[in-house]
Amino acid sequence: MESKDKKTILIFVDWYLPGYKAGGPIKSIYSLVNYLKSDFNFLIITSDTDLGDNKTYDGIRSNEWISIDNSVSVFYTSSSYLSRKNILQLIKSVNFDLLYFNSLFSFYFSILPLLYVKLGIIKKPVLLAPRGMLGAGALKLKSKKKSLFVLISKLLTLHKSIFWHATSFQEKLEIENVFKNSVITVVPNLQYNEERLTLEHPFKNPGELKIFFLSRISEKKNLLFALNLLNRLQKDIGSIEYTIVGPIEDALYWEECKIIIKKLPGNIRVNYIGAIKNNEVSKTISDFHFLFLPTFNENYGHAIVESLLNGKPVIISDQTPWRNLNTYNAGWDIALNEGDSYLKTIEKCLNMNNEEYLRWSSASIEYAKKYCISNESIIQTKKMFNKHL
Repeated sequence: MESKDKKTILIFVDWYLPGYKAGGPIKSIYSLVNYLKSDFNFLIITSDTDLGDNKTYDGIRSNEWISIDNSVSVFYTSSSYLSRKNILQLIKSVNFDLLYFNSLFSFYFSILPLLYVKLGIIKKPVLLAPRGMLGAGALKLKSKKKSLFVLISKLLTLHKSIFWHATSFQEKLEIENVFKNSVITVVPNLQYNEERLTLEHPFKNPGELKIFFLSRISEKKNLLFALNLLNRLQKDIGSIEYTIVGPIEDALYWEECKIIIKKLPGNIRVNYIGAIKNNEVSKTISDFHFLFLPTFNENYGHAIVESLLNGKPVIISDQTPWRNLNTYNAGWDIALNEGDSYLKTIEKCLNMNNEEYLRWSSASIEYAKKYCISNESIIQTKKMFNKHL
């Protein structure tokens, strides 16, 4: 299953390839594994369906280990397999050196195995990446359930002896704010630098703007806020197309969005094209000028990085690691209580000509290459794992 001369990391993650609807967590683990599989063996325990789906992945054998290559194996669990007994037996059936969790609130893929560690049934070091779940914006959503979980976990000291992986210093502060005296390593997320298509853009005429939303449709991603802002624009401002790309995670939230879409003036057109696979992102977003994603919270934001790498400047909130973007001509990061600033930025983008837009596009790519894809991050990630093995 794996090379015996390397240490083995057992990863729990709710969704993994060939899934794509869960977005960032899948890309985070895919990037980590691809960069570090020459240094470590990886065993990945995940579900056999994509986010929101009931159908098992095509060509996947559930409830058995599948070897991806000499250093990577994946165990796809069916919903009927998930139980306290089976998860414990599964963990005990493999040899590994470190447990790595990619969720704070997932019962079977974080809480339950962590409880076995707390009870001393599993005696291995634990590294947990909360993936932005402790950000103020994220904690506001389903706040009662999350507050109850945090309270119980503190009473049980469930997270007392584990190590934490923060992907930014902001996330480090978020972890410390909830779990005092935690041992935290700050290592930036990894973005696997796959070969991209030749970059293309629609011609940018002043008075015409093609923007897009690339993420799951859920309250956290704040699509409703974006639509309400568009509804505030003057009717004679020009022509705007806003294309929504991503799976519907929260159907009730999407219904609220559709109410606003129907109220938009005729010069603002909204299109919904649904979820796309990871290898379709570059081609799909080549039809647009800017990403418009005023998210409540991102610990990394793969959609943001993907946009920048494809030469699409971004209009985002200030609740991500990507700050002061305007300084680099890569986009704008704006506080969510500054609605007028968002409107002025959209107007600026709308009035850009093609020459100015191409300068911003080129600057976005340079920014992404310099700050989003870093060999130093790979080295730091390797050190982080070795430190806790």
